[in-house]
Amino acid sequence: MKRLPFIFMGMGLVTAVTLLALFSHTGTAAPAATTYYVCDCQPGADGDCVAGSDANTGTSPSAPWQTYDKARTVFNSTIQAGDEIRFCDGGFFDLGGGNAMWFTQACTAVQPCTVANYTPPWASGNEGLPILSRPIDDHAFDLSNPGDALSSGGFIFQNLDLRCPGCTGAWGFLLYNDVNDLVIDNVRMDGFGIGIHLAGANPCSSSDPLCDGQNDHITISNVRITNGDHMGILGGANDLLIENSYFENNGGGTVFDHNIYVSSGTGITIRNNELYRSSLDGSGSCNGTSLVGHGVMTDLLIEGNVVREDVGKATQACWGIAITPAYGSAEVFTNVTIRGNRVENVGNMAIGTGSCLNCTIENNVIVNQQAFGVTAVSVPAQSPQAGDAISSNLVVRNNSIAVTTGIAIEVSSGSGHTIVSNAIQATASDSNWNCLHMPLAASSYNAIDYNVCGFDTGKWALDVGDLAAWQSQGWGANSQAADPGFASSSNLRPSTETAVLIKSGHPTLSSPTDFDGNVRAAPPAAGAYEWLVLDMAAWLPLVVTP
Repeated sequence: MKRLPFIFMGMGLVTAVTLLALFSHTGTAAPAATTYYVCDCQPGADGDCVAGSDANTGTSPSAPWQTYDKARTVFNSTIQAGDEIRFCDGGFFDLGGGNAMWFTQACTAVQPCTVANYTPPWASGNEGLPILSRPIDDHAFDLSNPGDALSSGGFIFQNLDLRCPGCTGAWGFLLYNDVNDLVIDNVRMDGFGIGIHLAGANPCSSSDPLCDGQNDHITISNVRITNGDHMGILGGANDLLIENSYFENNGGGTVFDHNIYVSSGTGITIRNNELYRSSLDGSGSCNGTSLVGHGVMTDLLIEGNVVREDVGKATQACWGIAITPAYGSAEVFTNVTIRGNRVENVGNMAIGTGSCLNCTIENNVIVNQQAFGVTAVSVPAQSPQAGDAISSNLVVRNNSIAVTTGIAIEVSSGSGHTIVSNAIQATASDSNWNCLHMPLAASSYNAIDYNVCGFDTGKWALDVGDLAAWQSQGWGANSQAADPGFASSSNLRPSTETAVLIKSGHPTLSSPTDFDGNVRAAPPAAGAYEWLVLDMAAWLPLVVTP
């Protein structure tokens, strides 16, 4: 099977019109695709549901097949590129304890095979997505072949409701043995041990020259993964996108369980997701990092996510975002950007990394109202071990931080670091408070300046003292020990145009845009948000002179 990257038009996959144009341009007619229909009405189905029969041809919505296993068998044996298998809205499919393997090499990225939903002819308009439920601890879709790895892919899974009540060892989707060019869109997964497992591979089969033993070109969008016993998403891939999705209550209460856990890959984007109630312990409190990454990764973007817990419902082991070394083997993270995220009421570390080369943490909003202290930005959040990279060229800029107490920003490993234009407020009085912890030799930092930090008691910098003492060491000549002027302790936008943070950022080293994507003013604000002044002339009605 020839592997090709997905082609995107706007936010969607290639349309049928585009595909036809592509084949016309190449002088090859697009082969006719077949759509197969499946409908079962096990308990839990819509009241109007009419079941099909596996004796039907399955090619008409009015004469569908009945069972998941019939659809799976055809997918594995006779499906052709561009074919579709569609389960009825309002249907309920009891998957029983049968085989879960969905494997074929017939589909391609240009002509993907689709597994999705359809509106049955008996529908009255109030049907939900087709429910596919495992009554035992087994996967819903196992996209791997047994034995040596064979490359496969060109799959779209869309508009499905997958369930596995009380499962611990079952996955919603298992990607193993080189799965590529896959889209999982608008799929709900509830109760699985792992929602989506991006696993590794056996050695490549000698019969498949395209096999590289890795998952490539994976898009996970608009999914909802809840109540998982271990992980929402686990594993790695190259060209991996996780976006616009919701994760809640994934993990069994240990520090090893997470809503999202990425472990390897190049070109990973985790964007515009909401992560909530990670790895709840027996008291219902978060006890594991919500978004974590370990291993070896390059070009990782974590952007626009909301990572949150409830006040009083997070232990100190409940971290927010952590891209850190944790394995016995050598680890390194290169070109990591963590920006525009809101991290709220997690444990004693909100955003952290380690072994990170050329990494940027910017325009994040960090709020902590828990009863214990927090390090809002921590490097290293976990200390590197033998063989791990030592962080270098880290940029921490334009973050807005409002926490009860602790340390706002700590950078205590590596060299070449820049810490500028951050707006910080301690929201409680605690003598243990520190705006900064920068214990390295002065030569380890390129710049530490134009930061604004407000606090009643405590220190500007740990082991140094107040701002004057800090400035006497040659740092922060343009920094201010003052209330930055947030609208409230949870709304970290500037309260007025006279807020201290306005025009207090570094004139050349600040982020070029703010949390909302607005181009920064000159001089820029400290913190994540610019103050926007409307040009009232632009709102005046147009007057046409005769």
